[in-house]
Amino acid sequence: MVQIVENHAVIEGTLRGRERDANRPGFVRLTVRIAESCRQGEWPDMFARLVGEELTFLAREGSAAATAPDGTVRWRVRMAGPGVAFVED
Repeated sequence: MVQIVENHAVIEGTLRGRERDANRPGFVRLTVRIAESCRQGEWPDMFARLVGEELTFLAREGSAAATAPDGTVRWRVRMAGPGVAFVED
């Protein structure tokens, strides 16, 4: 059994690349070097330990995140499981 912890954060970082996710139709994979992470409300910040590292986020095709140009981004995100993170719309 895997315990799921509800979590939300706002990260700021540098978008370094994107590609369609072959395993999840309708999603793109966005690679970001995380510069800062801030917890949101009472939720734990699962990204604070990843500041300075690159992480791949999933976003829905056509969303603002999926169409953002490479460079500085600021997104509300959540961790869905080990190594699986989503940009919230």
